Amino acid sequence: MTGIRYIDSHAHLVGREREEGKWARTHLPRAAESGITVITIAQVPRLWEPTLKLTAEFDNVFAVLGISHPNDSKLESFEKLIKVVQDEPRVVGIGETGLDYRQGRPSDLADRKDQLREHIHIAREINLPLVIHDGKATEDILKILEEEAAPEVGGMIHFFTGTPKQAEQAIQMGFYLSFGGPHTYAKALADLVRKVPIEYLLAETDSPMLAPPKPHRKEENNPNFIIDVVKGIAEIRGVEPEVIRKATTENAAKLFRLEE
Repeated sequence: MTGIRYIDSHAHLVGREREEGKWARTHLPRAAESGITVITIAQVPRLWEPTLKLTAEFDNVFAVLGISHPNDSKLESFEKLIKVVQDEPRVVGIGETGLDYRQGRPSDLADRKDQLREHIHIAREINLPLVIHDGKATEDILKILEEEAAPEVGGMIHFFTGTPKQAEQAIQMGFYLSFGGPHTYAKALADLVRKVPIEYLLAETDSPMLAPPKPHRKEENNPNFIIDVVKGIAEIRGVEPEVIRKATTENAAKLFRLEE
């Protein structure tokens, strides 16, 4: 962990119009100067290669790879995922994967549940933690994690918005809970931010979306704003930012085995 002061546990450095990596390269040097390490998510196969190029170019970037859409969930895609992950030491997790009910239950829900299960199987096979996406589907996600023995590898539920009771269930299964910019200003989430045990707390930006509040709230998010996320969490919990910085950095380093 030498030189690591902050860990942005969930960011998207490539994707859509950013696939060539130019956007990431404008922000990562500053992040490195500030001691910020970034866990970047490549959740579709076409993003794996440009993401891995960033991990090769920047010492402060590590990758999580997955397959986020059932259209990509062919056997050969999962086989390729296993091979790529096994060949790349800077891949530190599997995902993001999960369920999203924010716009109602999708018509292909059975396929999406199967996809989540397959990611869990792969994570267990190659012994890497899971990165879980939960869009108001916490109950179903926790049920599948338990059924598929996900606690064997653990992981994180990013941008967690479940209930305190669900948070406790996730923690009992060995999952860390990650908070981002909106957690620092959304009143409905404040109690959750206060109650999650600090030993299971992570901080994220979810760049390029969901920037923290002023002076950045109307800006495009980037990993350098993790400092503001940490400050916001600390304010809600009534502690010094250094307490949250140290805990979230140590927790993320432990989860993704960066200290090794």
